[in-house]
Amino acid sequence: MNKNANQLFTGAGTLMRFKSPLIEATLLKRSFRFLAEVTLKNKKRRMLYCPNLGALRHCDVLGSRVWFSNPNRLSQGYLDIWELTEVDGGWLVFINQGYAGILVREAIESHLIPELEGFRFLQSPMMPSFGHGIEMLLKENGEQCFIHAEPVLCASVRNEGYFPEEKGMGISALEELIALREAGHRAILFYCIQHNGITCLRPEDNIDPVYGVRLREAVALGVECLAYRAHISLQEVILGSAVPVLLMQESFGIKSGNLK
Repeated sequence: MNKNANQLFTGAGTLMRFKSPLIEATLLKRSFRFLAEVTLKNKKRRMLYCPNLGALRHCDVLGSRVWFSNPNRLSQGYLDIWELTEVDGGWLVFINQGYAGILVREAIESHLIPELEGFRFLQSPMMPSFGHGIEMLLKENGEQCFIHAEPVLCASVRNEGYFPEEKGMGISALEELIALREAGHRAILFYCIQHNGITCLRPEDNIDPVYGVRLREAVALGVECLAYRAHISLQEVILGSAVPVLLMQESFGIKSGNLK
């Protein structure tokens, strides 16, 4: 789990609540990917820290409504943090991809993921060290599985989510899951959808055809694909709605790791 999680969120059962009220602003520009300039309702300008260094396709449109937090409001010299953005259709996107693993962990521990009911995460220092953010879960009967959480923020005009948003994203973790599956372990690729308008998910073959090919090969080998959408508001982010992962252009798809 992200060691800085308690700076932004406070846990409350199945909820991840923002510690302080979010402040609305209008996006003016994004610079060097990690900075964003906004204007407040009083017309004053402010520089924010952008916690996502990715492309943020469709999420950093100039003039968009955004919301930021000030978790270090008692400290001097810290930038406020860009948290949410409003995209076409009025949907909210939680742009901080570093919290995907936290959202997935909270959902599993709160029994919101039926496919992983009864599993628990190994806690540090018991946690084995795996590369690329892969974690190990264990049941009381000794059954184990390996999971990797992949954040999804981008959607098409038809509200179809897609991944990756940049070439090369996610491929290393996918290869490791394939290796774990070939070694006889249960391996799960968990897409954490941080966009509350997405209704299904597809691999983005136009951006990275290699990823799409390897994902389909991984599923054929038995790697499970799960995708759950977060419910996002100005107060909290909750993971809980399963959506299908479509591996083909037509009606053929994968949902909860099984063909339909």
